[in-house]
Amino acid sequence: MSRTDDISNLFSRFGATSDSYHEFDSQFEYPNTPPAQVKASVTEEVPAPVLAALPPVAPVCVVLAKTEEQAPLMSTADVATPLRNLLAEVALARQAETQALQAQLRAPQCKARVVALVSAKGGVGKTTLAAGLASSMRLEGGKTLAIDLDPQNALHHHLGVESGVTGMGSTDWGSHLQQGYNDVQVLPYGLLNDEQRCTLEREMSQDRHWLARQLERMELGVHDLVIIDTPSGCSAYLQQALDVADQVLVVTAADAASFIALEHTDRLLGAEVARSYVVNQFEPDREFSRDMLEVLKRRLGAQLLGVVVQDHGFGEALAYGRNPLAVPARSAGGEGVLLLGEHLKAALQSPGVAEKSAP
Repeated sequence: MSRTDDISNLFSRFGATSDSYHEFDSQFEYPNTPPAQVKASVTEEVPAPVLAALPPVAPVCVVLAKTEEQAPLMSTADVATPLRNLLAEVALARQAETQALQAQLRAPQCKARVVALVSAKGGVGKTTLAAGLASSMRLEGGKTLAIDLDPQNALHHHLGVESGVTGMGSTDWGSHLQQGYNDVQVLPYGLLNDEQRCTLEREMSQDRHWLARQLERMELGVHDLVIIDTPSGCSAYLQQALDVADQVLVVTAADAASFIALEHTDRLLGAEVARSYVVNQFEPDREFSRDMLEVLKRRLGAQLLGVVVQDHGFGEALAYGRNPLAVPARSAGGEGVLLLGEHLKAALQSPGVAEKSAP
């Protein structure tokens, strides 16, 4: 059968004729080269204008990286180790993790008696009073430690400690204690930059027992006494102090602003926190101050633990670097601090506090 007959039959199958069929000669010559002998070169087969029109293609690099989730391959030494030894190592690691978790969850125990001085507003002489109590109070057979939780870092000045010493920023508090008046040990807040302060406050916010853990590491005894100065108002420092305090002493003054702040103090501490009050900077020569003291007595009742008279000798002692309670003739303000200290010692040695601090 000829080629023309083949084409006629093909057109007939589709209902057409081969009259309109024409053949054209191609201008390209196709060599009869077997496919296996053709080179796989794109640049030789594609004309230059076509290559120039194609967009550039970035090379693809595939990297097989080991992720953190992938377990490390066992070494030859591990393969040679008996299985029972490998299982024992896994069990020991699990036990160590469990013990670490239990240590974090366990409430730390501070054997020392702790007094935290707080105030809803500033300007009531809280830091001066904390220094006076720390330098004059001591339980029989123990030592007294003054801790400054106030970022203003002022407590150590009132206790005769030089500036620039390491404080809260240290990891080992026991080795950074400073010697203050009457052998009181002082831990200043210290000079912290913004980053260090933010880190410290973040740690306190994440661990409600952060301060308790620090005190536990110091291995304080049941006869030791800790006086804590806190910043005014609500803060992470205040919450840490309330967590460890056996006695919360609210410092107020005989003036209108301090009386108004009492309601804020109640909200700040909450109903579950037992507290005592001290009226500081009382001016007996002023009638208004006497009237305000009477109003405060009626408002506070048995919670009023003491009254300390305004004494400018404390400010002068700070200027000259002296202990205001070491002068031969004690002032009325100094006598008030000593009497307040005796009341605090009696409260700390009450049965309820003794049971709380017992080992």
